[in-house]
Amino acid sequence: MKKFTFFPVLLILIVTGTVFAQPAPNEYKKMDYIHVGPDQFFTFTDQVTHELRAVYQQLVEDDALKNWQLYHVSYPGGEKTDYNFVSIVTATDLAAFEEVFSTVSSSPYIPSAFGSEISAVHDSIIKTELWKVENAFIDSTKNHPAKYMSMDYMDVAPDKNPDYLMLEEEVAKPIHEARIEKNIMSGWEVYSLIIPGGIEYGYNFATGNFYDRLEHIEYGFTNEVINQAIGTNANIPELFATIYETRDMVKVELWELIAHSE
Repeated sequence: MKKFTFFPVLLILIVTGTVFAQPAPNEYKKMDYIHVGPDQFFTFTDQVTHELRAVYQQLVEDDALKNWQLYHVSYPGGEKTDYNFVSIVTATDLAAFEEVFSTVSSSPYIPSAFGSEISAVHDSIIKTELWKVENAFIDSTKNHPAKYMSMDYMDVAPDKNPDYLMLEEEVAKPIHEARIEKNIMSGWEVYSLIIPGGIEYGYNFATGNFYDRLEHIEYGFTNEVINQAIGTNANIPELFATIYETRDMVKVELWELIAHSE
């Protein structure tokens, strides 16, 4: 991978503490993509905001899981995507998912111990994925999840995995930190897909970008934010060219938070 003219600037930022060198979180995420028909929409949302939320809250309080969120897929809407809800469960190890959920259940987003108490209200489960959190920077002053999550799916060639993760750490992370400092972003995470996999699946990495307000989504990698994060000497065209060389952006979806554990 070629060296960048802006790396010396990044090194100075890291040494002086502008970039917080946090270790990658020891977290894993189970994502269930759910399709709910129009006739079941309000029944489903009522159930998850009351019954299912209470179940997950108890599991979090018992330290069986770290947290849970349910999102509605706002964009794309309609029939463009096969699913319209995504349940995300976070744990500190993969064994937690094995203990809490059944792999043969028709409702994999409902903890198996409570399957007889909560009747599933959905048309189908489109897919279930397991992800590892590789990097993250979250606004620690917020005591609640952000209202919106942009899920950006990436396809990275196997020989480019280290380069991609390095770019996320040394380039994207300080830029997102600057956005958080400007209160136009609430957090950022990088995920690597554990299962399913293979070249035919379509993607193997993703970034979760969190926002409190819909209008903040349009404030991306602007020149002002880039210069604030990595210095005015950064070669911005070269920066973007290098990023594009390491991964293909497969798709971007915007999800809105419906329910969550505390």
